[in-house]
Amino acid sequence: MYKIYFFLIIIFSGFLQAKELTFDEFASANFFAPIDESYLKLTAKCRKNFDDNGKKKAFEVILYNKDKHIFDLNKHYSSHHKGHKHLKRPFYSFTFWNWFNKVAIETKSRQFMSNTDQKNMRRNELISKEMFMEIVENGQLTIYFHYLMDNAKSKGNFVIANPSEVKNCFD
Repeated sequence: MYKIYFFLIIIFSGFLQAKELTFDEFASANFFAPIDESYLKLTAKCRKNFDDNGKKKAFEVILYNKDKHIFDLNKHYSSHHKGHKHLKRPFYSFTFWNWFNKVAIETKSRQFMSNTDQKNMRRNELISKEMFMEIVENGQLTIYFHYLMDNAKSKGNFVIANPSEVKNCFD
């Protein structure tokens, strides 16, 4: 009897595998509650990090809303993480500060989506240089959230209120 169950599990396990969603499938196949307008205006503050020898480590723009740290936009010149060891320098990332099942970012001409497992509240995702530059130049991005704890989904068109702070940080 156990042999039959084992055989059936092996046969059907391939059919039960979850398929990763594309950006278009995620963004168009779900209902996203709009985020209240008062939370969509972000204020940028630049922070530049150097090592003990004065070499650039990372430049980051901390994005706040109502004095709460919401996102980071990062340009990395070095990294001690194993997964980043072979990346061409500089490389770019976007940091979310909450628990999410999936996140997606959309700019005027770029799209990004991630459904990687999240191990802590700080979720740092590598993004392309092109997406990074669009955010820096335009100061606007749309973010789709699928929250981990309650399965809620929301979407917001975020605007950086002081885009010159972002541009000056990464010059």
